[in-house]
Amino acid sequence: MTRTVKMLLMSAAAALSAAGCATKYNGAEQAMSIEEEHPISVDSQTVTMTMAPSAALSSLDRARLRAFADSYMRNGHGALTLTSPGGADAGQAAEIRAALSEYGVPEDSVAAASYRTGEGSASDVILSYTHYVATPSACGVWEGQRSRDFRNLRSPNFGCSSRNNLAAMIGDPRDLVEPAAMTDPDSAIRIRGVKLFREGSVTASETDGELDQNVSN
Repeated sequence: MTRTVKMLLMSAAAALSAAGCATKYNGAEQAMSIEEEHPISVDSQTVTMTMAPSAALSSLDRARLRAFADSYMRNGHGALTLTSPGGADAGQAAEIRAALSEYGVPEDSVAAASYRTGEGSASDVILSYTHYVATPSACGVWEGQRSRDFRNLRSPNFGCSSRNNLAAMIGDPRDLVEPAAMTDPDSAIRIRGVKLFREGSVTASETDGELDQNVSN
């Protein structure tokens, strides 16, 4: 092997070593997690329903109120605000309050408000509450796709569909901001378990044995 060939091989080896050192570590962009690369934004929105003034609630009004109350109990946060025109007859507002209570909305969850009306303007009663909406990042970014990647980097779309599915499936998007408050434990179930334990009886549910049998088979 001639001296020239040896020099060329040594130069090539040095270049490869330098290139390897230059790409040894990925940058901050490659270190982003799936949650950071495909974020889900959670925003609050106001849901409203307007009811025209009337002497009494019709069957249609009651159906709309029931649907609105159900939606509030599932996804609402804060108070359900009942806004009526100032100086108007309070009979309709009281009837709406009674209907909301009948449909499962606690009385202390309904807040009253009023607004000023001009001469000849509508005197509608407005119901409103706040709920949260989850909006995922858009998928379909095919830039930067590589047929081979020896650095083992993920593609730009990796994890995007699962994040979109999470945003679509979650019951209350506010849970992505902070966990929901814990409800009170069922004291009757606790007392029953303690009583069985003191009597020396089996405290496990009947399905436990069936599950063990299925797993062992």
